[in-house]
Amino acid sequence: MNVSYRWLQDYCDFELSPEELARLLSLRGVAVEAVTPVGNDYCLTLEITANRPDLLSHIGVAREIAAITGSPLRIPDVSLAEDERPVTQFARVEVHLPDLCPRYTARVLHEVKVAPAPDEMRRRLETVGIRPVNNVVDITNYVLMECGQPEHAFDLARLRGGIIVRPAILGETLRLIDGSQVRLTPDHLVIADTERPVALAGIMGGIETEIGEATRTVLLESARFDPANIRRTCRSTGKSSDSSYRFERGVDVPTVEWASRRAASLIQQHAGARLAAGVIDVNFTRQTPRTVRLRVPRIARVLGVGMTAAEAGRVLKAIGFGVRPEGTEELAVAVPSFRPDVEAEIDLIEEVARCRGYDTVPDTPHLLVTDVPVSKPDRVSALVRRTLVLLGYNEAVTTSFLSDELAQRFSPWTTEEPIRVHNPLRSDEAAMRRSLVPSLLGVARTNQDRGSPAVRLFEVGRIYLRRSPSAPATPGEGRPRPAAPRHAVLPDEKRCLTILAHDDFFAVKGTVEAVLSQTGVLQRASFAPITAAGAVSVPFLAPGAAGVWRVGASVVGYLGELSEDAVAAFRLRSAPCVAELDLDAIAAAASLERRCRELPRFPAVARDLAIIVCEETPWAAIAHTIQEAGAEHLEEVTFREVYRGPQIEPGKKGVFLTIVYRAPDRTLTHDEVNVAQERVVDALAARLGAVLRA
Repeated sequence: MNVSYRWLQDYCDFELSPEELARLLSLRGVAVEAVTPVGNDYCLTLEITANRPDLLSHIGVAREIAAITGSPLRIPDVSLAEDERPVTQFARVEVHLPDLCPRYTARVLHEVKVAPAPDEMRRRLETVGIRPVNNVVDITNYVLMECGQPEHAFDLARLRGGIIVRPAILGETLRLIDGSQVRLTPDHLVIADTERPVALAGIMGGIETEIGEATRTVLLESARFDPANIRRTCRSTGKSSDSSYRFERGVDVPTVEWASRRAASLIQQHAGARLAAGVIDVNFTRQTPRTVRLRVPRIARVLGVGMTAAEAGRVLKAIGFGVRPEGTEELAVAVPSFRPDVEAEIDLIEEVARCRGYDTVPDTPHLLVTDVPVSKPDRVSALVRRTLVLLGYNEAVTTSFLSDELAQRFSPWTTEEPIRVHNPLRSDEAAMRRSLVPSLLGVARTNQDRGSPAVRLFEVGRIYLRRSPSAPATPGEGRPRPAAPRHAVLPDEKRCLTILAHDDFFAVKGTVEAVLSQTGVLQRASFAPITAAGAVSVPFLAPGAAGVWRVGASVVGYLGELSEDAVAAFRLRSAPCVAELDLDAIAAAASLERRCRELPRFPAVARDLAIIVCEETPWAAIAHTIQEAGAEHLEEVTFREVYRGPQIEPGKKGVFLTIVYRAPDRTLTHDEVNVAQERVVDALAARLGAVLRA
């Protein structure tokens, strides 16, 4: 935002040098980035935050200067001489979308003489970086920079019929005053006549109705447009302007009509125009005065600076707020319409601090600062992230929306229909995800297309399940849930951890075990393969290469290699392994307290054991049997490898493992270890039918 040093002096009196003015404005939170000489003037370049649209004008900046210097703020008086003929005799206005154009005003000036603008006006515009064009166009730009309200002038003779504010029709095009042509869509708001669009609303006018030397009658537009729509249109068309910059941040509703009168008065003065009587004002705005209560003692508690109610009132009045005392320690503060950023008491306290000067606020804190404990689910999430990063994984962050097809295909936690939104950001992503797997597969596909086919990814995020009494709570397993009340519309949000890697099944299984171990859940967790006849079904995993994790009787996740159909759906060159865990269930079962024990003083004795068991026997059953065998001084059981070969009969497998024994008070003898080992072998034979491998 550029402002002219000499132009500012029209609105308040000050004798500050440009450099001193820049310093004082910066101390009030209006950062001045540069002071640049331009002829006999200076251009001050301001950095204006998005929540202060009132500072995007010379009057807005002058209001701050007036408060600094104590001089009164001078807003120009506007006087108009109107003809007898009403404006409705020349023009009419229709607004089809009040939400996108809540206010539109139009005035008509005729017998306009288009010529160069006065030298002083041209110099001021050049100082702030605007190229002069002609008196009518320059006046609209002058008013824009003066009060922050964009104006636009149409050559009324080139308009066919009245003004219609409407959405564009698909396929329409518009040539803008910068010479470019844009292809319009129904998402774009346009100013049109009865035959075609003549301006991109709030952004740029069209070349067919621009003001030229032959212009004699002008329709002067002053309006308010929806900031979000202006922002989307700028992004989709690649067009922006000084006007759109202000419309995106919101313009002051009362200023809309004042700016129209100001521009009309200047056109009368500098273009010899005559003004039709009245104004067309299509106004759908319903602004009510805002009053915020300010408790004066709270200023001292927040800022550490004592202040009386009278002092606080003077500070706020100086920048345009209305103040009414309520008792001795409270103020009822009327917020002006040009300050949409002030909504609560703390905003008023910030204004007091800003106007007094941040340098006057003591650096000794007076606020009571307390340590807020981190919740257990958040601690688990942080621990999971740290563990996976140390294992060489990269975290991905994806959106919560999918196409309906993907939401239907990837749904391991429920059989209910996906939740769909009525106003999606993208028409092909209207369903809320019920698994993080498709989101990570999309990331894997992007990496593959950019030359990185093998990735190791994880994401911690939420999935969204429809609330229903019959909705399963685990992959394919029904579990009764309390019925949701009829008025409940929010989804059941489940926090999940999803892992994707182009590693083999056992590598990813080891990763999941590391996560469960770090959270203290591994000892209570079990893993079992998913079979065709089982209760659990995850269709997008390859048959025979998938399993399910349980804690107790509850399913908390699944793991497996991606099926061929899923690989083809994402056009991946190879099938990754994926795992998804219910992080809420893991957090509930997690034990995050670390217990330390004394370092062993005596040596351990390790014994290797090779057994032959049935092919279906899982490692968990073997480890559990050894732990329950009653062998004295058993410390650890470690899996080594599985062997299948000519020496093993069909339907069997060889399992090689190591058992560690240690006594806390002495060194074990071979005889003691032999007795313990025999108990283990006997238990394996009795419970699992295991035999020693020769």
